[in-house]
Amino acid sequence: MRSLEVHLTDFGLEMRGSEKMERIRIQGDYPRHRLAEMLFSNLGLMHLVAPYFPRTIKTDFIVQPQMRSLIAAMYASENHPRPIFKSPAGSWSWPVLPKTDLGRAAVAFSAGKDSLWNVWWTQERYGLDNVIAVHLGGLNPGQKTQEAAYAVRQSKALGFHLQTIRLLNSSSNHGYRVMRSRDMFLAGLIVPVAMEFGAGRVVIEGCPSGNPELHFTERAENFRFFNGILKELGIPVRVGWRLREEIDVVRDLLKYRPGWLPLVCNCFAAACYKPFLRRSWKRRAPTIPLYESQCGSCFKCRTVNLARVLYDPKMQQADLADIRTFLVSTRRWMRENREKMADIMGESFVTGFNRAVRRYGLDHLAVA
Repeated sequence: MRSLEVHLTDFGLEMRGSEKMERIRIQGDYPRHRLAEMLFSNLGLMHLVAPYFPRTIKTDFIVQPQMRSLIAAMYASENHPRPIFKSPAGSWSWPVLPKTDLGRAAVAFSAGKDSLWNVWWTQERYGLDNVIAVHLGGLNPGQKTQEAAYAVRQSKALGFHLQTIRLLNSSSNHGYRVMRSRDMFLAGLIVPVAMEFGAGRVVIEGCPSGNPELHFTERAENFRFFNGILKELGIPVRVGWRLREEIDVVRDLLKYRPGWLPLVCNCFAAACYKPFLRRSWKRRAPTIPLYESQCGSCFKCRTVNLARVLYDPKMQQADLADIRTFLVSTRRWMRENREKMADIMGESFVTGFNRAVRRYGLDHLAVA
């Protein structure tokens, strides 16, 4: 695509995409100041253009020089030339910013197992009153209602502070490729909330280094670049993460916060298919009860339930035949989906699966 034009109006962005008008708008309570507007507009711009990589980007607002470099780096990560920006000249300015405390943290919170783990870890490190969870409702359109409801439910049941940023989002940026831009847009929108809370840290899910197969905002080296931009702009917040494999995340929660995991919202299945899938598992493996949000068959549900088979003491009460049914089904699912799920079905999942099948007498199912 040769050119895209993006307009800014009061914490709302509009862009004519390839098939429709695509919009991102913050609704309801949110810090309304120049820094917040710059982060929203510039990182929202990055998020809107990420599916298209237009050669020319036209805007009616200033694109901060540092953010132009960030967007160009996203382009370079997928072998696209630096875009041409046709935007008003200059740079954003804002008043002196308040001081923040590195002993306080704002956790990017999706209501899934990884963000629950981050809340637990930051509470242990900084104390309950120094941690706030921030949910960006609408960032993942397919799950926005369920995620938001579970985030509120978890905060009430588990007693942690929660703030929700409500996003109207009709962007075409979805699916796995959303990771080209999603996590920097997410972190950037949380920065003003973190500052109001007095937090010097925004905590996101783990970012590995040095893997060129990962998208731009999944990689630690790019978040270090992002933190350098925040520092250069005088923004007193840094983005941090803890790298923890998914199987180990579930093991930690089972060990240290066993009452938290049943509240997890971590399922990829479309809502229309979930009742059928749940009934199927109730019939096939009735002594392995699914958590309320689970379909039992998607990658996320299989990961959680594989870890439960390995580490949940309650699984000792399950029938051996039901556990074997789950493992046989998962091995078949792995064969059928290995190529399609290669980006997210990592070594940790395969290692955990091999450990489980050997424990339960199904050595022939182990993955070489």
